[in-house]
Amino acid sequence: MKMQEIESFIVRKLPIDSGKKNVLNRRINKLKRDPKGFFQSSYKKRSAQILSKTPIKHRGDNNFTVVSAVYNVEKYLDDYFKSLVNQSLSFKRHIQLILVDDGSTDNSAEIIKKWQKKHPNNIRYVYKTNGGQASARNLGLQYVDTDWVTFIDPDDFIKFDFFFQIEKCISKEKDLNLVVANIMRYDEYNSYTDSHPLKKRFAFKGSTKVVNTKNQGSNILTSVCGTFIRKSLLDKHKADLKFNENLNIVFEDTHFINKYILFNYKGKIGLVKNAKYYHRNMEAHTIDPVWEEASNFDTTISESLLDLCQISLAKLHYIPISIQTVVLYHITWIVAKIVANDLAVIFLEDSQKQRFLALLDEIFYYIDKESILSYGYSKSLFSNKIGLLNVFKGEAIDVGLQRAYIDSYNHNKKLFRVRYFSDSRNDLISFKFDGNDVIPSHIKVLQHDFLDRVFYFEYIVWVKIPEKSDILNLFIENSQAILHLGTRRFKNLGIKNIFDFFKDTGEITPLNKQTWFFIDSDLKADDNAEHFYRYVMNNTEMRKDQLLFGLNSTSHDWDRLKAEGFNLVDVQGPDANTALKASDKILSSNASDYIMYFDGRNSLLNKNFVFLQHGVIHNDLSKWLKAKNFDFFLTSTVDEYHSISGDISHYFFTDREVKLTGQPRYDSLLAGNDTQKQILIMPTWRKDIVGSLVSGKTAEREFNPNFMQTEYAQRWQSLLNNKKLKKLSLLYGYKIVYFPHANVQIYSHLFDIPDHIEVVTHATSSIQPLFQKSAFMVTDYSSVAFEMAFLNKQVFYYQFDEKEFLSGAHTSKPNYFIYREHGFGPVVNEEDALLAELEKVLKNEGKPIEPYLTRMQNTFIYRDTNNCQRVYEAILDLDRPDTSVTSVEKIMEYAEKAITHAAWDLALERIGNALQHSDITQAQVKKIIQIKESVLQTGYQNEPVKLSNILWQEDRAEEALDALKQIDDIEASEELLRLRVKLAILNNDFVLARDSQKLLLENYNEQCTTEDWQFYTQLASI
Repeated sequence: MKMQEIESFIVRKLPIDSGKKNVLNRRINKLKRDPKGFFQSSYKKRSAQILSKTPIKHRGDNNFTVVSAVYNVEKYLDDYFKSLVNQSLSFKRHIQLILVDDGSTDNSAEIIKKWQKKHPNNIRYVYKTNGGQASARNLGLQYVDTDWVTFIDPDDFIKFDFFFQIEKCISKEKDLNLVVANIMRYDEYNSYTDSHPLKKRFAFKGSTKVVNTKNQGSNILTSVCGTFIRKSLLDKHKADLKFNENLNIVFEDTHFINKYILFNYKGKIGLVKNAKYYHRNMEAHTIDPVWEEASNFDTTISESLLDLCQISLAKLHYIPISIQTVVLYHITWIVAKIVANDLAVIFLEDSQKQRFLALLDEIFYYIDKESILSYGYSKSLFSNKIGLLNVFKGEAIDVGLQRAYIDSYNHNKKLFRVRYFSDSRNDLISFKFDGNDVIPSHIKVLQHDFLDRVFYFEYIVWVKIPEKSDILNLFIENSQAILHLGTRRFKNLGIKNIFDFFKDTGEITPLNKQTWFFIDSDLKADDNAEHFYRYVMNNTEMRKDQLLFGLNSTSHDWDRLKAEGFNLVDVQGPDANTALKASDKILSSNASDYIMYFDGRNSLLNKNFVFLQHGVIHNDLSKWLKAKNFDFFLTSTVDEYHSISGDISHYFFTDREVKLTGQPRYDSLLAGNDTQKQILIMPTWRKDIVGSLVSGKTAEREFNPNFMQTEYAQRWQSLLNNKKLKKLSLLYGYKIVYFPHANVQIYSHLFDIPDHIEVVTHATSSIQPLFQKSAFMVTDYSSVAFEMAFLNKQVFYYQFDEKEFLSGAHTSKPNYFIYREHGFGPVVNEEDALLAELEKVLKNEGKPIEPYLTRMQNTFIYRDTNNCQRVYEAILDLDRPDTSVTSVEKIMEYAEKAITHAAWDLALERIGNALQHSDITQAQVKKIIQIKESVLQTGYQNEPVKLSNILWQEDRAEEALDALKQIDDIEASEELLRLRVKLAILNNDFVLARDSQKLLLENYNEQCTTEDWQFYTQLASI
């Protein structure tokens, strides 16, 4: 048993909650990775804790006031006060606290007064009716009478020497207008990290850095927390420097602090690395909720970010880099969010979206192209920069700056994947291996939109490495691009670097020596992995010892599969990682991280991951599957196949990975169909009503004690207890079975379910017999509806939360499958409507009605029992070397593209490759030669020397000479004349050769040599 597995096993068995286990795992990993750093960090933390209990009290030269807006933070106030009262800089002498209670309804006031009683001369309590944080801060500033004022949120706290570090900086440095502390993130597990988005401001040597306000650059400020400002400078512009009470909590800080800088532009800013401010990582402190309010897409932006640009222009006559960077910091966040999921702003009316776009257009008028390109904070991906330039500046990235990323590799077929971003769907691409153009094997162009504008295009290209190749170059739009491989950048990329990076040994393991690891979930089986394992075990040449099936030993399926002869591995046991590492292929119906990245992000190097799928993908799961690397992606319907592999989708996958085979479990589903009088009620789940994952190593979730208060629980509870449903079932003689989703089954005991309804779970029954025996199904959005459609059985969609669910609130958003247009039954929002539709089918003897029956029959291309066989053959093909040859048609398609882009040399190279193709027909030769002649005549009109050289290389010396004769002697270059001499001699035109040599000597005398004169003498004597 390896040490890593022992550690994992011990941590899992400890009697502590999942959060503390996560913290412990992180600390163990840090200890292994950097023992010295671990102990140094531990020493510093423990020393700090000791000193914080008995701090040395220092005196200083400056006095400070802390203004805090308080609203319902009773849980955190004691930590806040302790961190301030116990400062190493004398709290009694130097620190004043002004706490403005913004109408709290909890015990915040009592706690403040308790501390005020202990320190009456240092703590002031002010109460006001609720008006928001900005109004509370503005009121608090009226009571400040010290030289310096700062802001600390009452749910945050500071390090024991926080004020001492600030005092040292202020005492040492002169002309400081503003001092900035270092913000640490503090989580619910009492652990802090240096992971603030602006942390690189403190990436300097020493403890303090001072910058001139005019040279602030990218040292931007977005928060007033832990930021010290001079009260005198605040008073100097008292009418202008107030918190804007119309702004959201995030933007009010940004607007206030940057406005303060602009109004006091002469001076310096001090950054103090060792002044640690601990910021609690809570939802209220994140930026995401900000963009869930319509007003923030209008007045908030105009009164904060746009206002800062306009103030800058009015006061300074230009927009400082710091202000431009602040604007980009906020704007790129929401832009990237909308690009990733357009449903993020589904609550906005069209007029509000257009107003938002108009504001952004106005703001980007003030933002320079260089600022966008150099921006380096959150969401600063190269793709976002291309999009911002394209949408708001109307400019393309300079071709010389273009970059591409090699991020995946297939060892057996010697294929690598390149991704890059562009403002054009029609880029000209050329992969040059040792100078020779190679046509991509697979290519896909995704369009990413920002509202109603095209943001950027993403190119996904698979390229086969030719044998004995050494160097790769990529040209985009005739300019050489930078290739990224991991953290390294290349202009000329050695092929060996690719092999080394992806650990390609060049060896292919034969099938009889391979190990295949199957898994559905750690908690249960009964999905495609189980069914396909059974097929491989019983119907192929693979031995049982080559096949492993992963499952928790505590799972209800463990004993059943063991009795059947499955070679089981306890995925929570100490041998799981060893088994996964030793496997050549991982075959799973589940693409969760705990399976794909069982040993870190490089877990799948030298392995194939076969995604067997959990069901037909009918909604858009591209965001969830975005970063996954699959070698084989199973699909079951034509629409599903095209929605994933086609350009119109947002999926990364191409026709290289995506295969139309049908699902393994459908084989036995069809073979065992036995329809009885049974109604199956089988809804899916909602991510916001169940608990969080216990850890990243399991599908198990925490228990949500408020589950039964959700609309989901109440709606299904109501249906199950509906008297009419019971009456219909008795009248028509139907049994009712309720099967809750796997993520909901832990709440089954909370439901009040009547006796006439049978509750079935994964623990009590296999899922397939339910489909086989049921006459029809009631669901909401679940893909199991396709199981019923496969058997030509009616479905009813009870979608009481249709608008919310289809807005992307769950794990997916709508795609090609529109329930009301493509579903296998009626869609209803209310319980009564559902029962009315149900009664129609019961009256029809349980048979599906139109148009739903036709939809079912047209959905599946395969309705046989050969899905497992097709999947098996597709997996075997993964091991076969790629012997495919690019067709003449495909080469000429790329040649035509080069012609369209006036890339004549590349066009001729591709035409030449097509003409040399072993499978070319005479008809194709004739057509391609015509295209070639057109290229020669059209593309090289202004390049006679190049045209002449091309014709000469093709043994067309006479035509080559004719091309040069067309050029007037006065315009003839040295290169042209020398070539004309050679070609004239080859064509036995010695007079032209002599005259051209003479002209060369006359016009380019300084460049000519003795040999040139001697050669002319020889020509003259002929």
